[in-house]
Amino acid sequence: MFKRLKDNIVSRVSPTGQHLSSLRADLRSRLGGFRRHRSVSEQQVLTEDFSMVLAAWGIDHDAEIPGVVLALRLRFLVFVVPVIVCVAVALLLQTIVSCLALAFISLPCVVGIVTTAWRISVLENRRFLPLSRWLLSCGGVFQKRP
Repeated sequence: MFKRLKDNIVSRVSPTGQHLSSLRADLRSRLGGFRRHRSVSEQQVLTEDFSMVLAAWGIDHDAEIPGVVLALRLRFLVFVVPVIVCVAVALLLQTIVSCLALAFISLPCVVGIVTTAWRISVLENRRFLPLSRWLLSCGGVFQKRP
């Protein structure tokens, strides 16, 4: 009886382990690709030529920037609404599951909010600033306007 139970558990867990290892390999390859395309010289070129930033972000002309900024501001709703719903549920239910759901949902939403705010800042200032420097300038609060 225990052998059959053990074999059943192993047969169910084995695909999960394979799936996790393939996800880990995919994440490592994506991070490697990101690191390869993020040299200091490439960042310097983007800082000097804003039109390259627009081309990299799929924006054809300067005239499209206000529409893109508006769309990015609407994207904030996509990130804020799930967090608000999870906070309300966590406050109402006060269970560990609702708190875990809040933690797991709010983390990617906060990352989305930060990167969206950075993109809006870059487009409004019409000057590329790497995300790390933007974060060090307190989210563009202390950034000089051109």
